[in-house]
Amino acid sequence: MQKEFSKVWRNPRHRDIELFHAYFRQFSFAKHWHDELAIGIFLSGVEKLDYRGETLTLPRGTLAALNPGEIHTGFSGSDSGWCYRMFYFDTALIEDILREHRQTNQTLVPFLRGPLLDDPELFRLLYTLHCSLEVNALSLSTDTLLTLAVSQLFARYGDQKIYPKSFQNKQGALKARSYLQENWQGNVTLDELCQLTGMSRYQLIRSFNAQFGISPHQFLILLKTQKARTLFRTGARVANVAIDCGFFDQSHLSRNFKRVFGITPARYLKSI
Repeated sequence: MQKEFSKVWRNPRHRDIELFHAYFRQFSFAKHWHDELAIGIFLSGVEKLDYRGETLTLPRGTLAALNPGEIHTGFSGSDSGWCYRMFYFDTALIEDILREHRQTNQTLVPFLRGPLLDDPELFRLLYTLHCSLEVNALSLSTDTLLTLAVSQLFARYGDQKIYPKSFQNKQGALKARSYLQENWQGNVTLDELCQLTGMSRYQLIRSFNAQFGISPHQFLILLKTQKARTLFRTGARVANVAIDCGFFDQSHLSRNFKRVFGITPARYLKSI
């Protein structure tokens, strides 16, 4: 039987997000609240919450949204316990991301309708973001995922409805692509591309995707992995290729190479 575990950490580039991953079967939380916006991703089993005078059930595949200051508990809703991941977002970070979506003179309040959200698309996006903040990932990847996740979360479930603008800037997208092609070895940030193009983060992501069918971070990863494959064909070693292509380490290269080509670098080298 799986042992209970819990892990808490902060990504060095995103100190304003506390991250939590745990499996509990017998443990239960006493009444408490969070000063941050708490978003839960339920991976297996069932958790139950005492919340606003009710007992709520949170099964696998759902999300929980708990606003700052809301008192709740947490305990197993099945014999097998529950496994989940949590974000604790500083409200200042949420306000910063939402700023570009507000109307003139509008003050957006970072509160959500919840607590149970059943949204498979948003679930996958938040899960991918959480995992990227646990491992070495490109800055462009985490910044893009964070911008999209928070924007979509509040567009769909915010107390105050926001309407992210469907903005397309073809020339800006072309300029961003050229910059990525010229700087593919580096750890390019979303803010770099925004400064280059004069667009906001969300506008840049949407414009790039509209023009090329993928996000800026997916394009950068494709560039790096394509260059890596070219170097492997010359007989270069995995460790050297990882450095030359701007990956954090061999595992970072291997993870992304397999996603793109369906094979690990080690197996690819043996086959050529």
